[in-house]
Amino acid sequence: MKVSIEEEKLKALWAIESPAIDEHKALEKVLKETQRITAVKDVSSIFVGWVWVIFLGFGASAFSAKRKLELHRQKATSKNENNTNQNNH
Repeated sequence: MKVSIEEEKLKALWAIESPAIDEHKALEKVLKETQRITAVKDVSSIFVGWVWVIFLGFGASAFSAKRKLELHRQKATSKNENNTNQNNH
């Protein structure tokens, strides 16, 4: 009995006509919206990419400067050790 009530409800819903929709306009609306969303994603991706490039550039410059400073200190330390050794002999 319960199934037949639900069947009747489904039949009643099926009988109701849906409002007339212009499929061309609906499709055009959806395409415009997806085009806008895609454009926003593309622009934001480019922006985020450039931020990463700048961030990585600063990181590489800092690493390079630190490495040069370490090499400079090593050379200065080795020169001081060599001068101390030569003065002791």
